[in-house]
This record gives sequence, structure tokens and C-alpha cells, in this order.
Amino acid sequence: MVFKGYTKRDTSIIKGFGILCIVLHNYFHWLTPSPGENEFEFSPDRVFNFFHQLGEKPGEFVNILFSYLGHYGVQLFIFISGFGLAYSMMKHRRTWESFMVTRLKKLYPLLLIGVVFFIFSKVLIEGTMISDYDVTEIEKKLLLIHTLIPNSGTSINGPWWFFALIFQLYLLFPFLFKATEKWGWKTFAIASLLSYLFVFLFRYVLAPQVDYMVMMNALGHLPEFCLGILLAFCNDKKINLLWLPLAIAVFCLGNFYVEFYPFTFLSLTVIMVFAYQGLKAIPVRKKELAVFFEYFGGISMALFATHAVLRGPVLEVANTYTSALGHLWSGVMFLLIAWGVAVSAKALYDFIETTLDKIHILENSVTHVMGIVFKVLFVVFFSYVLGFYVAQNLNKFDQTLELKEKAGVSAVIKNSDKYLPLATAISDDNMLALDINGSFDITSSDTDALLPNLVVEIQGVLWDMIVIPNRFNSTTENRFTFSYKYLRPFNKSLKNKQIKVYLWNNGQASLKIDNADVSIVY
Repeated sequence: MVFKGYTKRDTSIIKGFGILCIVLHNYFHWLTPSPGENEFEFSPDRVFNFFHQLGEKPGEFVNILFSYLGHYGVQLFIFISGFGLAYSMMKHRRTWESFMVTRLKKLYPLLLIGVVFFIFSKVLIEGTMISDYDVTEIEKKLLLIHTLIPNSGTSINGPWWFFALIFQLYLLFPFLFKATEKWGWKTFAIASLLSYLFVFLFRYVLAPQVDYMVMMNALGHLPEFCLGILLAFCNDKKINLLWLPLAIAVFCLGNFYVEFYPFTFLSLTVIMVFAYQGLKAIPVRKKELAVFFEYFGGISMALFATHAVLRGPVLEVANTYTSALGHLWSGVMFLLIAWGVAVSAKALYDFIETTLDKIHILENSVTHVMGIVFKVLFVVFFSYVLGFYVAQNLNKFDQTLELKEKAGVSAVIKNSDKYLPLATAISDDNMLALDINGSFDITSSDTDALLPNLVVEIQGVLWDMIVIPNRFNSTTENRFTFSYKYLRPFNKSLKNKQIKVYLWNNGQASLKIDNADVSIVY
């Protein structure tokens, strides 16, 4: 097959398709039924859930498909970013400093707009102000370091992990471009080999407790990015069609076996490359669908930055539906709401971008020195973070915190009650890790009652939900266990911090809790 390079319209179409996959995935995977997804972590149960749910509830196929596969839209963005940056660099050569200034002027306004809409959503939708924990997490995201910190990559607004990832890829791009220009496919091969070696090393040797983090950072997705750069140099060159069945085979294996899982992201990207080339070759007179994707490609980043904060109210209503048609309609409504907000966000972004474009930074010795300082600081920072995880990998913890408050033998949750504390404790040391175990019996006269979520909170440091395995039962014993590793190094002190374990009755169910028992170990 002869590879035909992408025009600006092609890149918009691919981005449009990718963003719709991402937005619908981020909505539907919170809606029952959801099989889960192998995005940052792997479990073969998820692919079995996928086929089982398709067989049991074929009417929910849209929900299930986007829940399980929609996150791969991120790979399209990574790939097309590498292609677009390389194509642009061929036309207009830039120094590393000039390139980074240009990219940050485009990236940072999007993140700031996302933060503004997040705060508005807290006030207008949830009726609360942002908490100390929210402020701490926003600070990490504004520094673009959140994917280097455990429990922070997807905190407060899950999709924002991509901002740190793409920033890291920007840092590497000028070097990867020059290497690809000089050595061609060998650069792609070497970068991919190093990436996969690091992924397996991180997952099984360096920090297996936080193995999900490697897939949030550049080293986990370097192959897709480098493939985009390589193909920018391959216009009108032949590509062997045998790569397609090989990519399909690897992708299928990667959904069943953890050894192949890291390769699914690149293999899916290769499949997309062949699929899009095939679609371009089909002579179609009416291309309304292409126009549809092209439009969403134009607002893709504004949609990406703002859509997650809008899920809550729609999901609250959608989870009361029992029909596949109701779930599908709720997804359409969410997409329309997200589109309306994104249009406003895009107008604001265009204004900020136009203003920033008027600011010109001269390329002189001062900016050159600043660039060198920035590179050194980033390498030192990244080395410090990696070294910390490695050094603490063998950390043992076996001290049990004294519980200051504990739920009684019996507690009743009314449908108007929002929270029920199970246990609180005060940390007496700078913890590096935390183990939480417990169980409780829950009873409800309503068999369709949505059980409350179990929440762990450390003030200003951590807020996370533990999934309760059994969601719809009249009477059931629920056991839970969770480990939080590496709560530091970015929190100055965890001493004397309050640790809370509580039930969040966001489903407004009437329930009875018995035999609650919780232990907190560090």
C-alpha cells in the first residue's frame, strides 16, 4: 500500500473521531453496564466482561463498545500530534526553546480554561467551593507533573492526565524529529524498543505497586508518537500490508494476555493508519460524515478540557434508567451539553491564543540559557521522582493506626443522608504508604438500590473511591481492601493529618449498615 500523507483536513477528521471516542468513553464507562477498560492497568476479566455483556445485553452495544474501546481515541491524538508537529517542523524549522514556547502558548490556555470550568462546575452544579484537596491537585496539574505522582494523574478530572503526557512528548519532540530525519525508521524502532523495555522494567521491577503510572507518561506511549513522526517523512512511500494482520493479532492478544497488553496501543494505531488509508481510497460523493468529524476535530481540545465536569448531573439521571434506549439517549444529551460548553470554551481559547500570539520572545542568548536551565531542572526533577519510587519500593509498613471514630454495630442511612463515617484516624508519622481493610453488612428493602460509594480521604492529600464489588443486592457482606503507595514525596508533611473512611450515599438510597469493621495500617 502506498501511504498518502495527511492534509490538515485529514488531521481534523482523525481528531474529531478520536475526541468523540474519548468523550463517549468517559461518559459511558460510568454507566451500568460497564465492562471496564485496559487503559492504565490490565485485567483479562475486562475483555470477558465485554463479550459477556454484549451477549447478555446486545441493546447496550453502544454503551459497552465505548466503555471498553473508547479510550483508544487518545492514541489517535498522540499519533496525529507526532505527525502534525513533524510536518510543521519540516516547513518551519525552530530551535528547542522556540518550539516549546510555541507549544506552551497553545497548551497552557486549554488547561487554564479547563480549571476555570472545573471551578464553575463545583459552584454551579455541585453547589460547593473547591476543597483544599482540589487546590493541591490543581497546583500539580498547573505544574504539569501530576502523572509523575501516584494517585494524582486522574484525580479531580480524569482526562487531564493527557496534558502532562503531551507536555512530556513536546519536550522530546525536537530530538526525536532530528533523529528520525537522520536515521528514519531506525529511530522509531530504537525508541519503541526502549519504551517497551522501560514499561516492563517499571511494571515488574522498579515500582510494580504503581505500575499504572507508566501508561500515563511519555515513555508508555512513545511508539505511537514516533510512528506519527516517521510517517510524516513517508509520503508516497510503500507500506507492507502484512503489518495489518500482525497488528490485529497483537491487539487481540493484548486484550487477553498481560504480556501483550503494552503493545495494544501501537497496534491499534497501526490498524487505524491502514483503515483511514482504505477509507480515503473509496470514491464517495457525499461526505457529510467526514464534515461531521472535521467539525468536532476543530473543537476537540476545548471539548477535551471541559467535558468531564459535566458528567455528574447527566449520570445521576441516566443511572435511574433501565432501558438501553434511555442510556443511549442520555449519552446523546451529554454529548450535546458538552458540545455547547466546548463552543464557549473554544471562543475563549481563541481569544487567549490570539492575545498570546502578539507576544514575541526573541531567540537570543538569554532564551538559550533559559532553555538549558529548564532542561537540566526537568532531568533532575524526573530523576528525583524515579529515584524516590525505586528507593521506596521495598518499604515495609505494619503499624496500625489507632481509630479515633468508628461506626457502631448498626447504623441506618436515610435517603436524605449523604455521608456515613466508618472510621477516622490521625497519622502520627510521615507515611509513605497506607493499607485500608474492612468489611460491613448492608441491607436494603429495595433490590434496585444503588449502594453508596466507599471513600478514603486524607485532608488536602488524597480523595479516592474504593469500588464496592456487589452493587445490587438486598443483603450482602462487603469486604474491601486497598493500598495507597508512595503518598509522598510531594506532600511536605503527612504528620497529624486526619484520615477518613466513609460511605458516600450519592444514590440517595435507604440502607442499613451492620458489623462495620475498618483497619488502617501504614
